[in-house]
Amino acid sequence: MRLSFSNGEHADVIVDNGVTGIGSAQGNAILLGTAGVAPWHARIVIDKRGMILEVLDPQARTHVNARPIQERALLRLGDVVNFDAVAAVLKPDHDAIIDTRVPAGQTEGMPGTEVSRVVLRGLSGAHFGKTISVGARLLIGSDRGGLGLDDPDSSAQNAVLVVSSEAIHLKNLEPSGRTEVNGVSVHDAVLHPGDQLVFGRNRFILEAPGYPVRGQGMPTPANEAPAITQTLDAIQMADPVAPAPEDDGSGIWWLILAAGVIGLGIAGLLWFGNY
Repeated sequence: MRLSFSNGEHADVIVDNGVTGIGSAQGNAILLGTAGVAPWHARIVIDKRGMILEVLDPQARTHVNARPIQERALLRLGDVVNFDAVAAVLKPDHDAIIDTRVPAGQTEGMPGTEVSRVVLRGLSGAHFGKTISVGARLLIGSDRGGLGLDDPDSSAQNAVLVVSSEAIHLKNLEPSGRTEVNGVSVHDAVLHPGDQLVFGRNRFILEAPGYPVRGQGMPTPANEAPAITQTLDAIQMADPVAPAPEDDGSGIWWLILAAGVIGLGIAGLLWFGNY
């Protein structure tokens, strides 16, 4: 994961697994000498839980996608994190990870394809908290014929999502149109489950169970979709414990025989003790 500072307060930083401290004091992995940044402002922890932002100074002003964070927040690619006035975008390690090779002229989905499981979930803007079905094709813009955006800079037909059984494609319909995918500004892109899309002030997460995550090949059938996400590693389960061998009943006879011998010994002691 790469932390990219929009206004150049710091060079881009590749954040690996482990703990990365952010603040104005020496000793932080990311040193921000900007007014308003606390000495030990926050830290990013990447482990099997995913990417987590932990606020270290309760007085520090920290936001994720313009929402104030007091203690901790789960992060995803495309999020904008503010350390006071310093804004940083979470991006892939390299912009080229976003595949922009979309078939030319493709604006219609494949008819008859079962794609009802592909949805956009609103994270900010007018569609916050809502789930929008994509279907085979979803037009995005200010036009009411598709997904309407409340952004004054949005055109009537800004972009389109096209879904087939093999892939999900984003195509901007304006020649100069751009969309942020996981923080990377692109014209067209091949999309994957968990991608974060930003159209102006509108932010969405793509949910597409059964489609391949980044780095995978062909889609997996919906009923065989992997049970892990882009931010969670698979947990290695221990080998099952072999069942204990079944008792054939012979052990119980040894116990009965031993008990009989002990009983005879005690009886003998009592008998001879009376004489």
